[in-house]
Amino acid sequence: MDQDECRHEGEATGTAACLDCRAVPDVISFARGAPAPEALDGGLIARCADAALAADPTVILSYGTGGGYPPLREWLAAHHGTTADRVLITNGSLEGYVFLLETFLAPGDLIGLEAPTYDRALLQAQMHGMEILEIPMEDDGMDVQALAAACEAGRVPKLVYTIPNFHNPAGTTISLEKRRALVALAEKHGFWILEDDPYGRLRFEGDPLPSIYELGGPGRVMFSSSFSKTLAPGLRVGYLIAPADLVKTLTTRANQTYISPAHLPEAAVFKVCEDGLLDPNISRVTELMRVRRDAMAEGLHLMPEGTKCTPPNGGFFMWLELPDGMSADALLPVAQEAGVIYVAGSACFSEGHHNTLRLAYSGVSPDEISVGMERLGKVFASG
Repeated sequence: MDQDECRHEGEATGTAACLDCRAVPDVISFARGAPAPEALDGGLIARCADAALAADPTVILSYGTGGGYPPLREWLAAHHGTTADRVLITNGSLEGYVFLLETFLAPGDLIGLEAPTYDRALLQAQMHGMEILEIPMEDDGMDVQALAAACEAGRVPKLVYTIPNFHNPAGTTISLEKRRALVALAEKHGFWILEDDPYGRLRFEGDPLPSIYELGGPGRVMFSSSFSKTLAPGLRVGYLIAPADLVKTLTTRANQTYISPAHLPEAAVFKVCEDGLLDPNISRVTELMRVRRDAMAEGLHLMPEGTKCTPPNGGFFMWLELPDGMSADALLPVAQEAGVIYVAGSACFSEGHHNTLRLAYSGVSPDEISVGMERLGKVFASG
């Protein structure tokens, strides 16, 4: 189902995507991992797009290099302490991951994915014929000891994909100790890490941790992110930082795929960054998300006794584990009839875990969250 045809995100494995949420006029969607309308500053984007066009119209409106709008590549390189030949601008961060599956990896290669993981990352790995090593998650992120045990047993992935901050879907953040241990493990066994961090700047409490990329360096860690959560998803501007020779290969793949990227949104993002407007916008969006997180946390007492959930310190999502014997998959159609939609957590694993679900608080108002949690509590009470 195309996202334009549905008000929720259309999760990859179909547990939420196959339901037409328009069937209930006042449906409240906890499935859509997108910013609320209030988080989207159309005036900011329009002003920056106008300024970019006035400053550089010929380059912006012409075919360009597959690597992306050069000034934005330069800005991102400086921001991350690297060089522009290591930066590839992508159509959202997922595209960089897909390009890696198509070039850096080959069918049959072993890829490490957190369990649960972002469902599109799982789906793409399956579609590209990868062998998948599922790495369990703990309250402080990836179970690095489980990954170490797999490596010692001879199952060394070529690439480990991780969402370190305010994980999608689990909401967890990898501890500093685990980040260091993961880097040490990669150095010992020779695998690469892809750190995907679209949510890290949206922190509600606590101090930011150094990125895995900062700890491990460019010789063992690749980094990807996106402006979808911090600025606007409709811009479709993400990026990947990788070794220069690999970026060159990926740029060729980009040229083969779409000839030239869309320079206008990339140039608008560049102006937002160059003019110092990104940080204030992130602060504004973060506060909007914090209020929504708090509203959803207040509704957790309505969930069945024995439900496990640790509210995140940032990002868009809460992860719930229902008591044994309950199935979030089976209750999803019932929830839709009651006017609330979520993502069944089984979509984020290779198999099983039918008692889990992901709730996105990012795209709805605090009042809608309160009503949605009441509806959800009644659905689960009846199940």
